[in-house]
Amino acid sequence: MKNYFKHSITLLTFLSFLIMIIGSSDDNATIENEISDQMPSIEVSAKKLYSDYDANGVSADMKYKGKVLSVTGKINNIDKDFMDEIYVSLKGDEYFGDIQCYFAESHIQEAANLSKGQTITVKGICDGQMMNVILKGCIIE
Repeated sequence: MKNYFKHSITLLTFLSFLIMIIGSSDDNATIENEISDQMPSIEVSAKKLYSDYDANGVSADMKYKGKVLSVTGKINNIDKDFMDEIYVSLKGDEYFGDIQCYFAESHIQEAANLSKGQTITVKGICDGQMMNVILKGCIIE
């Protein structure tokens, strides 16, 4: 009985993870399509966006979360995450925090042509902060 319970929990965990991967695989393309014709409701620098979240996450969520933003900043990193999603991080502060901008797979060549230290403007929808501030469905303006 004890082993059955352990195996059931393991199977449920695996299935939940699998559903999460499949469900999120095209999130950025879907979000990009939804916001592609929208004008950004807020234009902000990466440093200002990060400092607002660093100062008061609740207030920053009220101001930015769920809104289409135009964020300008210097590229700190260009990579893929553990789920193989393309992201570009814009420098938020000097040491720890960045704005992590997620792109649909269709932007792979565009991401490959970017360089660290380059200044870009990204349009995406703010998904709040999870260590870094997250933007989804991004396009480079």
